[in-house]
Amino acid sequence: MLKIECCGLTSLQIKQIIEKQFKGEAEPFEHPDMIAAKNVKNGESDYYLGSCMTGGGGSIATAIMVLGYGKCLTVSRQGSCPNEKQIRHMVYSGDHKAFGFVKSHTEQVVPALVRALIDKSEGRPE
Repeated sequence: MLKIECCGLTSLQIKQIIEKQFKGEAEPFEHPDMIAAKNVKNGESDYYLGSCMTGGGGSIATAIMVLGYGKCLTVSRQGSCPNEKQIRHMVYSGDHKAFGFVKSHTEQVVPALVRALIDKSEGRPE
């Protein structure tokens, strides 16, 4: 079961989506950004999902500081929300541990992102 840190402006909403849609597949935790990023770095959690106003600042900035730029990915930005297929491709295209997105995209991004993370961790093809 994946352990996922839920951070940023919609942390509670992210956690609730994971609890409702991925019960038994992913365990969500709601921590402040710095604690969540450290948990991922130390291997206590698998992934970091953070929402903010722009998708590329705020919450993901903390993950970049702790995990390094190469382990972090901005999934959505203001005015640009990828579809499920695009999100899946992003997840499979690298070894990212932290994902940032615009808070207003939470309902669209989180289910697709978590499904792709679960599938990748289980070795399912893209």
